[in-house]
Amino acid sequence: MDELINGNKIPLPDLTYLKEMADGDETFIREIIKIFLEEGPVMLRSMKECADSGDHDRLKLVTHKLITQLTSVGILTAVPDVKRINKGSRDMIDLNETVDRILKISNVSIEHLKTMI
Repeated sequence: MDELINGNKIPLPDLTYLKEMADGDETFIREIIKIFLEEGPVMLRSMKECADSGDHDRLKLVTHKLITQLTSVGILTAVPDVKRINKGSRDMIDLNETVDRILKISNVSIEHLKTMI
């Protein structure tokens, strides 16, 4: 996680957990990344839509799934914010700013992950 992506202050995805889970199986690693690249952006858009519309119940469901997805592909910088939304989006005065930060981190990381498959 020491490297930054394209000069942004966003760490590269940390694939340590995924590599341990895969036990060296590069095909498995690429498959998990491919699945995330298909499902992750959909969940991220859904998170944004729920935050914008104030649908906190659905937002809780989406962020619960997103925590697992982001963790599996090492986008760990966004996970604390996603967990905070999951625990109490109704009380967050900075909900939209937090969602935007998650989107920025995730989108930059997604572009990096695309180079790995």
